[in-house]
Amino acid sequence: MNDSNPTPPISRIHSGSEPERSDASNNDREICEFLTLLEDDIRSHPEKLVALDSTLLARLNSLIGGIDVDINARLSADDE
Repeated sequence: MNDSNPTPPISRIHSGSEPERSDASNNDREICEFLTLLEDDIRSHPEKLVALDSTLLARLNSLIGGIDVDINARLSADDE
């Protein structure tokens, strides 16, 4: 296998209709912009990275562990 020519990242999501295709392209662009921002921040400030150890995981679980979330449910008017 030749590692000198890696597979380029996926830059578009294709769907069945034109409006969805436009939304997918917008989502891809926004995700790429966010990931680039995150990458730049990590490269600039690697000392800010925090490992997810059992103590941090327990703290997070104590704060939000009992909350049930349905990611498919629509947001209420107050949440939008």
